[in-house]
Amino acid sequence: MSKAPRSAGVPEARQDPRLRRFPLRRLRVPIGAKQASLVVPDEVVWRRQGTWAPDVVRGKEPPYWVRIWPAALAAARALVRLRGLGGQRVLDLGCGVGLPGVAAAGAGARVTFADMEPDALAFAGWNARQQPGCIHEPEPRLIDWSRELVEGPFDLIVLSDVSYHNKHHEPLRRHLTKALEHGGAALHADPHRELSSQFLTMLAGTHAMATTSTRTSIQDRCADVRLTWIAADRAALDAWLDAGRLRRTNGFS
Repeated sequence: MSKAPRSAGVPEARQDPRLRRFPLRRLRVPIGAKQASLVVPDEVVWRRQGTWAPDVVRGKEPPYWVRIWPAALAAARALVRLRGLGGQRVLDLGCGVGLPGVAAAGAGARVTFADMEPDALAFAGWNARQQPGCIHEPEPRLIDWSRELVEGPFDLIVLSDVSYHNKHHEPLRRHLTKALEHGGAALHADPHRELSSQFLTMLAGTHAMATTSTRTSIQDRCADVRLTWIAADRAALDAWLDAGRLRRTNGFS
């Protein structure tokens, strides 16, 4: 793939007609031993409720995608611990600006970003391409994943704070059943939401899982994030825990 300058920041992002429609800022996020540099919409986009509140009244969700949430950062940090992530097929489902997928792309994974917001996909893809280790062109999928299946198969599916509605639970389970490669796994991250707990309980009878919790902060947002690795069976789960050096560390059980 054609590589962008490694120093690409806000001036370079403004050359993209999709990104320059937003006020932009550069954000450096510590992930493992490195910092990921991302260009994201300025928080003013979130604060201007007059621009999106009418849509929320009509049933649309707030623009959650413009923010990086603690669960996304915790998931990204878990991904960079994995050995052998390079070349793996990773789906960042309901990606928003896609920090976990960006981190996976920087580790050499083949990343697919899936979201129903085209602007979210534009930011996720642009940022992934700027990472020094990104060697595979990220693939955007504009899709309502709560109604349609993101066709795989994928070795790893990242579910970063996407199980906060009951209506999402069955679509998420469908992706775990139909879009994961044999031996694949999912990484579910959430700030201990009650509805997310219900989703994990729903999976308990059919999937193997290992869970831990980590305190995670991003800007003014801080949360105890629950990280749950999910696989079809214990053997596949143990393989992923070993790849992340997690079986005997970080409180996984």
